[in-house]
Amino acid sequence: MRILHTSDWHLGRSFGTYGLLPDQEAFLTWFVTTAIDTEAELVVISGDIYDRTQPPAEAIRAFNHAINQLNQAGIEVAAISGNHDSADRVAMYSAFTETNGLILRGGYPDGADVVVRHYCDGPLAIAAIPFLDPRMMPPGFSLLDPTEGPFSHNRVVTTCAEAALAAIPSGMRSLSIAHGFIAGAQGSDSERTPVASVGGSDHIGADVFKRFSYSALGHLHKPQTVGGSDTVRYSGTPLPYSFSETEQKSVVLVDMDTEGRCAIELLDVPIGKRVRTVRDTFENLLSADPDADSLIRVELTDTSTVRDAKRRLEKVFPHIIELKLVNLAVRTSARPGGGATARTLADDVTAFLETVTGGPADTEQFAMITNALAAAGADVGVVAPASPEPDRDYTATADEPAQGQFVFSLGETGDMGPAEEVA
Repeated sequence: MRILHTSDWHLGRSFGTYGLLPDQEAFLTWFVTTAIDTEAELVVISGDIYDRTQPPAEAIRAFNHAINQLNQAGIEVAAISGNHDSADRVAMYSAFTETNGLILRGGYPDGADVVVRHYCDGPLAIAAIPFLDPRMMPPGFSLLDPTEGPFSHNRVVTTCAEAALAAIPSGMRSLSIAHGFIAGAQGSDSERTPVASVGGSDHIGADVFKRFSYSALGHLHKPQTVGGSDTVRYSGTPLPYSFSETEQKSVVLVDMDTEGRCAIELLDVPIGKRVRTVRDTFENLLSADPDADSLIRVELTDTSTVRDAKRRLEKVFPHIIELKLVNLAVRTSARPGGGATARTLADDVTAFLETVTGGPADTEQFAMITNALAAAGADVGVVAPASPEPDRDYTATADEPAQGQFVFSLGETGDMGPAEEVA
C-alpha cells in the first residue's frame, strides 16, 4: 500500500504582511492531484492543520474542500491536531467520519487508541496520537494517574504510544502519527514551543516510535529523519514559514509491504514562493535582477540611512517582508546648545523610521518603539524626536563610525523589532 505523509499546513497563516492562503490553496490542489496520481490509499496529516485555534472561515473551507476531494477519490485520511489547532474542532466529527475513511483525533484518548483499516494488500493498525499538553490532562485519563503528576510531555506521549503498541494485533504492520519535538531532531525559528520547558524537557524520546512500521511526525518544519531511523520521519511544512527554511519542501510517499517494510520517496512541492535574503548596498540592490518569485529579507549594508528604501526597492523585489539596516553606525551627533554627544538609541529609532517611511519620524510610532525599549530596560536617551526640519534632506549622510553597530528590522509580523547591537 501507499501512504502520503504531510504535516504543518498552518492554513490561514501569514508571512509578515504576505498572506499565504492563496499559496496554501494551490498546494492543496497539487497535493490532491499527487495523491491520486501516485495511487495513495491513505493520506496522513500530522498536526497543525490550521495556524491558530480559531482559524478563519477561508482556511476551514480550504481544508474541507481538500478532504472532500480525497474522499471522493477513494483515498482515506488520518489527521491529528497539533499545538496550533483546537483539539475539539479537529476531533468534533470523528465518530461520524471514521466509517467514511476519515480518522480525526484531537485531545486525550479514553485509553489505547488503535484503529485497524483494510487496504489493497491487507490490514494496517493506525495509532493516531494528537498533540497532548500535560497541563491539560483530564481527570479521567486512564493511562496515567493525574494525582501522580505533573508529567512531562515525553511521559504522556510515550505512555500513549506504548499503550497503542500493546493493543496492535500480533504481527500486524503499524503506523503511528504524532505531533511534538522528538529528541535529536532539528527545529527552526518558525515553530512555537508546544510545551513550556527548560533545557529541552518537552522533548519526546524517539525509541518508542521505532517500534512502529512507520512513524509520521509533525511539528518541526524541516523535513528530517530522527533517531537514525528512516521510518521515524518529519515531513516538514509544505511552504516556508521563516527565512531559515531555505530547504526544498516536500511530502513523503511511503510504499509499505504486508510485513511493514517501507520504501521512502520525497516528492518535491513545486508550489509557493521561496525565501531569500539579499545583503548589499542600496544602490547595488536597486540594480539587481528583479525577483517577484521570492519572499525577501533585505539587509542593507549602507553606513547611513536611505530615504524611502523599502518602497524604492519594491520595484526590484515586490515581496519585501523584512528590511534591516545592518551597518547603521553608532556615531556622535551635534546637540542643540553646542557640543557633540554620543548618539543615543532614540537617534537610531528616529533614523530607522525615516528610512522606512521616507520622511520625518512619526511621533506616535517613535513613542511606541522607545516606550517598549525603555520597558525592556534599554537606555533610550531622549523622550521624543526632534520636530521635522522643513529644509532637511532625509537621505542622511554617514558620520565617522564609533564602536558597535545597530540592527533594526521589520519583523515577520510586520512589527518593528528592537535595536540589536552587533560586533
